[in-house]
Amino acid sequence: MINFRTTFLLLALVSVFFMFTYILSSEKARYYLSPEISENVLLDQLNASFPIKFYHNAYLDLRTSPPRLRLFSLNGCIKPNNFLAVDLFYEGFSNPIRLNVSGNSLDGNCPSKYGPEKPCFYLPHTFTENVTMAGGMKKVEIHMGHRKVILPVKEINKPYETGITVCLQPVYYYSQWQNAVLYIEAWRAQGATRFILFYHSATKEARKVLEYYLKLGIIELRSWPSFPSLPAEIADKYPKMDDSSFIFSYFLAMNICILDIKTQFGTVADFDEVLVPTKGTLIEYATKQMKGTNVGALSFANNYVAIEPNIYTSNYSGVASPIFFDKGGPRKYIFDASVINICAVHWVGSFIDKTKKTKNGDGALMHLRYNVRDYKAKTVVKPYRFFPGNVSYHIENMHKTTREIFGNNPPTVSFELIYVLNKCVERITKKGNTCRSTGGMCKADMDEIYDWVYDKTEGIFL
Repeated sequence: MINFRTTFLLLALVSVFFMFTYILSSEKARYYLSPEISENVLLDQLNASFPIKFYHNAYLDLRTSPPRLRLFSLNGCIKPNNFLAVDLFYEGFSNPIRLNVSGNSLDGNCPSKYGPEKPCFYLPHTFTENVTMAGGMKKVEIHMGHRKVILPVKEINKPYETGITVCLQPVYYYSQWQNAVLYIEAWRAQGATRFILFYHSATKEARKVLEYYLKLGIIELRSWPSFPSLPAEIADKYPKMDDSSFIFSYFLAMNICILDIKTQFGTVADFDEVLVPTKGTLIEYATKQMKGTNVGALSFANNYVAIEPNIYTSNYSGVASPIFFDKGGPRKYIFDASVINICAVHWVGSFIDKTKKTKNGDGALMHLRYNVRDYKAKTVVKPYRFFPGNVSYHIENMHKTTREIFGNNPPTVSFELIYVLNKCVERITKKGNTCRSTGGMCKADMDEIYDWVYDKTEGIFL
């Protein structure tokens, strides 16, 4: 006969079993103390055999209630029920808190539905989950069976200073240094106070321009080196990341950048793109349109322009009278940094505040393509200019800046470098069903014609 003590023990064990089963099966965020790290992998947990690399920072987004943990990665496609097992470490607590974090492709689809990206094996992802304890989180530890990844935590808070932060998608094999001078000075005139530039490679001259503005504290360079190899035990089972990631995974970089914005407004623009309003400065116009309204972003129509004389002669006098062409193109936008959630290239992916919307702006995206005349579009007259106010002052300032960097004999730009890169992209496109992975597939071509200044920082992707 079973005695009372044995019965009680059996009931207690059954209760513990059902409680543990409930924790594991809950579809919501799952928290539990983990006094010791288990090597066991749960059903649907991403493990060490899964091809993934993480950006080296985790983010605690305090703009939302409750706050969210956000991890960024480059990886193969995941299933809706897959998750990462993540331990959260807090100051003053000896034991971490376990959180199961679900993920999604940043553009919402995996594989991508965008033609040139569709064949790519690796897509940018974000893993996001609400947290109950916000303050004092110092690091996270991702558990994938015997593989562990430790990331420091950066807090994203609401206080924003006056200004515009301009995010640049990864700069790679870049040679048109005159564009960089015009770009930085024009954006500064429109109210930009901070530039965050993800850097992969450039010519020595272009790098010299960037370092000039870096020393002035105007731009910040973020390392964006070639993607590393997967762990040795799985590396031969999957494509190389550099060979199957769309254009340096710029979508990943831009969404990391928006979390580092500390100004009221932000934007993502290439070196040949400047947003301008019809009247006044961009920051004045954005403040008027977005402060205290339901407008979370302003979208501007594309305007292809040329400058004569060509700025690649280091003569900026033609900036005063840009030539416009009757040809459309993708739009760009400026956004309220406190409410942006996901950025797409040409439109807002989503807002944190669901009441916010995007409004068409009264102005233009000035798009200075070096080969714009190849489009054979007719010229038109438009009122937009790169600089508000006294354009002559800004032109002289760009000439002065050029002399300070290079002296009285500035170097010319070799268009052969651009030609070789474009031919490589064209070759990839003609193959069909091939990922436009410029980083890995064009490196040999580019190294053959120039000694590029690469970023070789290690530990950016873990």
